[in-house]
Amino acid sequence: MSSTSHDFKELCFWCRLGDLENVDRLISKGVNVNSIDEFNNSPLFLASLCGHEELVKLLLQRGAVCDRDRHEGARCIYGALNDSIRNILLKYDISKAVDLKQPFASHLSSQLSDTSLKSHDIILRFANKKEIRLHRFLLATRSNYFAQQLHGPWSGYTVAEMPQDAPPVAIDIISGYVYLVPLLHNLNKQESDWLLQFCEELGFSSLADFVKRSRLLADQAQITKLMTEYQHTFTEEARGQMGALVEDIFKQRLKVKLIDEFPTSRVDIPREGSVIPDVYVLVKNSDEAKSGLLYPCHRSILARSDYFHVMFSSSFGEASSYQLTTEGVVDRTSPFPVVSFPNCEPSVAELILCYLYFDKTDVPWELAIAVLKAADSLMIDRLKTMAAVSITQSSEFLSVYSVFDILHTAWEFRLERLEHHAAKIIADQIGYYTSQPQLKEVILESCDRLQAREETDTIELVDDIRYYLMKKYNVDADDLDDLKWSENLKGGFEESEELRLYQHDYIMLDDILQELGLEA
Repeated sequence: MSSTSHDFKELCFWCRLGDLENVDRLISKGVNVNSIDEFNNSPLFLASLCGHEELVKLLLQRGAVCDRDRHEGARCIYGALNDSIRNILLKYDISKAVDLKQPFASHLSSQLSDTSLKSHDIILRFANKKEIRLHRFLLATRSNYFAQQLHGPWSGYTVAEMPQDAPPVAIDIISGYVYLVPLLHNLNKQESDWLLQFCEELGFSSLADFVKRSRLLADQAQITKLMTEYQHTFTEEARGQMGALVEDIFKQRLKVKLIDEFPTSRVDIPREGSVIPDVYVLVKNSDEAKSGLLYPCHRSILARSDYFHVMFSSSFGEASSYQLTTEGVVDRTSPFPVVSFPNCEPSVAELILCYLYFDKTDVPWELAIAVLKAADSLMIDRLKTMAAVSITQSSEFLSVYSVFDILHTAWEFRLERLEHHAAKIIADQIGYYTSQPQLKEVILESCDRLQAREETDTIELVDDIRYYLMKKYNVDADDLDDLKWSENLKGGFEESEELRLYQHDYIMLDDILQELGLEA
């Protein structure tokens, strides 16, 4: 289906340029990677045609389909710029397109079977004694039926007896759908009839549509293609539902007083509310940490952060939520665990929670540096990258921060994208920046960043600035190889105006290096 949305047009633009971070950001917003533009070009076709190998891999990992038996797939393969990309596409099995999804969906899928966090808190038990361990909050979030049961008959209990006639394979499909696991099961008529009935009761209309259409197909390859089409719908439904859950989390946050950065009173398990949390996240206010906000959250989602994953899978007290009695009843006499975010404003903490719960990757430029700091502390590298993208795309950022702020941020948080962005800004306005004393300071800092500098070493910042000077004037290495420069590079150029301007800017930078006593 052709797409003319602004976000899809932007996705196609970045696919032409090969910008991984911006493509990842837009896919995370829910843009369909298998749409086509008004010229019948898919994002995968554009990336293949323009020779962006890493981007082709990313698109395939995010669900782009390359089926050589279909027109779009054949165009990608035969239109690929080089053999390397062509081989990647030829080797790619279409079934992988439903196994590698958006990062948030992939994490959600992993939580179905990941027992390291011990966060499963509801068991579905069958007549044959089979049991499936799930998360109460996720069932309630994805289905009104489960929400009513968990707040009613199943409230406070961890075991739910399933109907006697429930086929286990159908329940496996229901569980997989809730957790966004690809649904590639072969069902007999009795099993699919039961599944359709249960889908109707649970409100899973899109899953029911898939089952109805798939059982009309006999060829497994066709079923797989159908699943690929529906997986995007399933993922976007889940994102919307998780977004609504986060809104409830924000509504149910609590204001607390703190002593020594801890709540002054015991924090108990919430008895009411739609969130069904198993941990509180404490965000300290900036009033000398005398007060803070508690957000009711879920360890299985916070574990998208490597920092929290290590904490929750360890022997620390935060690794346990509430205790259960031998009868499977929640013991409400147990204290509720509380974990802390790094010191940040609530707006920053809430943006991070939006990322963890439903992969929101749009970071306002005003919050970008604060998000970088918090994401670095929480070991969320992808969110750091998204914050860096926000900085590089903002025309207003430099009205508040300097290019040297960008450079120091890049070094502090190890973000190569920001280093290159700062170097490009300096190259574009080299006349202005060579008059600024801070440029000399950052060149020396870049020099000091080398572990063991020798005379033959180069200075990374200087190399980057020189590279962007070449891009600025459309000069390439072959042009420079053909030139006969004087010893100090101040001989004249007769070849072109671009080369003359390039030499002028190059010499301004070189003069600073000589003034600093550097040969780079």
